[in-house]
Amino acid sequence: MQCPSCGAPSTRRARFCDQCGAQLAPPPAAPVTDRSVPVEAGDRRVVTALFADLVDYVRMLAQHDPEEVRVRVGTALGRMGEAIERLDGTREKFIGDAVFAVFGWPRAHDDDAVRAALAALEIRAMLLEPDDGGEPLEVRIGLATGEVVAAARGDGTGDLAVTGEAITTAARIQALARPGEILLDEATVRGGRERLAVDDRGSVVLRGQSSVVRLFSLTGQSGLIDPGARRASRENPLVGRATEMGRLRRALKRARRSGHGSVILVTGEAGMGKSRLVADLEGEARELGYTWAWTESVSYGRGEPYRFARLFAQAIADEHGIDSGSYARQLLFTPGTDEAALRRYGGAIAAVARDAAFSGWEAEAVDVPDDPAETAAILSEVAAEYVKRVLDTDGPRVVVLDDLHWLDTSSRGMVELLVGAAAARPLVVLATTRPGVVPSWAALDHVERVDLGGLEPDETAQLATMIARAALDAGDARRIHERTQGNPLFIGETVRASIEDGTLELRDGRMVLVEPGAPRLPLTLRAVLGARLDGLDEPARDVLSVASVVGIGFRLAELQDLLGVPIAPGTLDRLVDAALIIPSTGSGQWRFSHPLVHETAYAGMLASRRRRLHARFADRLEAGPPPLSIERLAVHRAAAGDAVRAVPLLVEAATAAIAVGAPNEAAGFWRNAADLATDPGDIVRFRAAADAALEAARG
Repeated sequence: MQCPSCGAPSTRRARFCDQCGAQLAPPPAAPVTDRSVPVEAGDRRVVTALFADLVDYVRMLAQHDPEEVRVRVGTALGRMGEAIERLDGTREKFIGDAVFAVFGWPRAHDDDAVRAALAALEIRAMLLEPDDGGEPLEVRIGLATGEVVAAARGDGTGDLAVTGEAITTAARIQALARPGEILLDEATVRGGRERLAVDDRGSVVLRGQSSVVRLFSLTGQSGLIDPGARRASRENPLVGRATEMGRLRRALKRARRSGHGSVILVTGEAGMGKSRLVADLEGEARELGYTWAWTESVSYGRGEPYRFARLFAQAIADEHGIDSGSYARQLLFTPGTDEAALRRYGGAIAAVARDAAFSGWEAEAVDVPDDPAETAAILSEVAAEYVKRVLDTDGPRVVVLDDLHWLDTSSRGMVELLVGAAAARPLVVLATTRPGVVPSWAALDHVERVDLGGLEPDETAQLATMIARAALDAGDARRIHERTQGNPLFIGETVRASIEDGTLELRDGRMVLVEPGAPRLPLTLRAVLGARLDGLDEPARDVLSVASVVGIGFRLAELQDLLGVPIAPGTLDRLVDAALIIPSTGSGQWRFSHPLVHETAYAGMLASRRRRLHARFADRLEAGPPPLSIERLAVHRAAAGDAVRAVPLLVEAATAAIAVGAPNEAAGFWRNAADLATDPGDIVRFRAAADAALEAARG
């Protein structure tokens, strides 16, 4: 294939020209192509560590035969490991009567903190009620979230192991837990994003650590069982979204007038506020006479049979103060219904009850069909009849399908029934999902799409002010907007993290960023974005990591030089498809789609590899054609840790920045010079220059 812009040859599957970046004709899907490029094994990532220790192991040895104790402990540890693996955690090791596991390695999810907490709850519950009828066991559990290094063990096996403060923190707080208690650090609670119910247990300084750790006792889930509990905890009003909220309100009013509903599909990246937008409509919907049912799909529930269908049935039953099985009987098993139909319905429901482990349908187990296909067909009939009778009974209704992208496969038919019913009944379906593959029913005439983008700059400033509880300096609000691109989650986490680490301070009644450069990347956002990066194949992930060393924008030639090998065909296309990079203006130029995607990719590399790549890139800059950018060279020499060559360059870059009226940039160069300098006098002088530049920037 030849590029229509520059004429350069391109591979058949390429979507963008390797030479000029121009878009080519869309190709068929590219297969994953492995590269045999040796890279340094390991990375840096955010994980939630779980440390669980059986209580009274010594007492058990004193009261029981050692062989019996060994069997019981071994069985308990095995079941604990199964609970961890069920939620995609990695059991790192058994240590005597304890188990250590991590969530987020080797594969990250954006809800690893929640997964770890759910595993802890399951472990505690199953040990208190053992299947074999034996003596209940109690456990102490500690959970901690933080950055770890996953690298080779150093024993010659090539196996990877995780190392980091989160590991020791989990072990330390486990020791502080009471029997049967699950203790979490604050980072884990934050990572749960309001999905965990906790009690504050105060702050402590853990043995071997110098900083204060705030502890919480986990009592259960929040929001998944009772979404209203999570929605009611919000302190701040919804910022922006007036246009989008107006479209939702009109859909409700239109359905009440006409008797015909609609489906609103709200799409947006993680953190854009899809759930919040929909949740804020509940009060108005109830005032208009709608009943309101909220369901939420989760990433770790996709394998549960008919999970959404069961949650929907329970949400409906809760409105009537009854369990879902009894209410389904009331709706479906009415007088006059054909006896054969009742047996068919009962047998199919009993099959689901058996597989999903809920009770109340044991008597119908004798009518379970032998053929699973027949069961599925009957369940489709049951679902259709159930939806019809729910709508006949309760009148106008809103059904929320939150996080539709995690919907379990077996419930798709029931969702399609609800979508279809909305066209002819006073039913409004509000579904939220992330960009990507949209359901086939999205093309129906009564389905409307609402796409959420980032907030406007003034809305970012408003939200940041609410979170900080004081107005932000206008320039700093603009910096936060540029960094977060208006994503509400990113704004909130950035402001909170900046307040906690002291880079955002209250001065003269306004919140001011007191450090040059961008605020630090919060752990919560690294976890969310890191999960997106972990969804890539290894060649694409490595290309993205190396590109992050060059900067938020990079040239193809620069990237290939750092990699040392040609980029495998289709790799850049896959990064574009994943919305991680975009072609930029100019020949062969690219840039990261979001500043925080760039920072996450960069933060995930081993520091030793980053330094080597920065040094290699600085050498390339010096050997390249003029003009040489002193500022760019200074940044890479500093990141390489080459103090001898970096400090003079940083001083020169700072001086040049002051000369062109860029005091914020000058402050960053001075601060970097102070961090690398070894002479005490230079350190004081550079820091003073940085402070003066920041003051000049504020006017």
